[in-house]
Amino acid sequence: MATGEGLISMVNWTKIRNDFPALERTINGRPVVYLDSACMALKPRQVIDAMNEYYECYPACGGRSIHKFGEEASNAYSEARRKFRKFLNASDDSECIWTRNATESLNIVASAVKLPKGSKIITTSLEHHSGSLPFVERARRDGLKTEIVKALPDGTFDIEDWKKAVDRNTSMISVVHSSNVTGTVAPMKEIVEIAHDRGALVISDDAQYAPHHPLDVQDLDVDFSAISVHKMCGPTGMGVLYGKLEHLKSMNMCFYGGDTVSDVRFENGEILPEYLPPPEKFEAGLQNYAGAIGAGAAADYLQAIGMSEIEKHERSLLEVALKRLSDMEHVHILGTNDISIKTGLVTFNVDTVSSAHDVATFLNDEFNIMVRSGWHCVGPFHYQMGIDPKKGTVRASFYLYNNREDVSSFLSGIETLIEASK
Repeated sequence: MATGEGLISMVNWTKIRNDFPALERTINGRPVVYLDSACMALKPRQVIDAMNEYYECYPACGGRSIHKFGEEASNAYSEARRKFRKFLNASDDSECIWTRNATESLNIVASAVKLPKGSKIITTSLEHHSGSLPFVERARRDGLKTEIVKALPDGTFDIEDWKKAVDRNTSMISVVHSSNVTGTVAPMKEIVEIAHDRGALVISDDAQYAPHHPLDVQDLDVDFSAISVHKMCGPTGMGVLYGKLEHLKSMNMCFYGGDTVSDVRFENGEILPEYLPPPEKFEAGLQNYAGAIGAGAAADYLQAIGMSEIEKHERSLLEVALKRLSDMEHVHILGTNDISIKTGLVTFNVDTVSSAHDVATFLNDEFNIMVRSGWHCVGPFHYQMGIDPKKGTVRASFYLYNNREDVSSFLSGIETLIEASK
């Protein structure tokens, strides 16, 4: 295991923890230990306040009405997009499309990118269902080929497998940047280089990566990136699709109607539309203005702390958790113990307990420790590892508001469970 030496940060993590109202709650007189951020991150006051300001001060349509409320809504909506462009280091604001979540972002790419007939789509056995199924269905719809790159048992990839799989007939690759099961980070830059060398496009599923690591889409040179804002301290129902502008311009549209057109003429008994370029091309109808504003506030919040600092903090907590869990009899960890290539989560099972749900229930009921149990929408990898998806696995995920006390409570809870279940 890589050591945690040098991971000490100057950030005041106690002050940051105080930004999250949900952590002020007690349940049955006990504090909350929230370790389910890989599913849903808690929201800081800064994000909540930004959204409330919209609803309280200028709750109007952006881009439509010329009155003061409309102008303020339009400006805040545009500014939020600029904040996300900066967060991703995209080259243009128009490369950031607002969606409902990473799932919708992935579906838009899978359905709207023009792919050659008979070409091949590649995905992996480690994908979230949202990163594989849209592309599997696209291949079925259009008679394209598919190939699956299998993850290794520790959740990593062998780059030689990618070199063998990606050929001149490959048109699209969908790959998870950071697994929501093993926490392992894929060698994205190498995968992109292999893909581009053979003429293929790459979409990176960054739902788990973006909240926890510095993400520079230009440096990675990915063609697309899919992000769920609710995992990065932002509001629910908000996602971002990043795409290189050249690709977004050439893609088919998915939705038609208001805000997507520059002109709609009626001539000779026909309706003749002229459509707008990205981002409006993909953002039909009334938008979630409060959500976009909250997303921009979340991007600001994380950048003010520093994504590298957040990464270090999580890994310092992860190191403690992995070391103790590895030493526990009856605990079986899924994935590598190398924290240098992991996001701050650990997935495991306890062999004295019949299912992962029983572990999660015990921790919740006895200690107010909130973890995730199930198959985490990654059925193929569970099957690959011989794990019954119905029994599932337990996942504890750490974020910027967690501390050593949270980790200690969690580990003590697992030890208590093992003793009680022998």
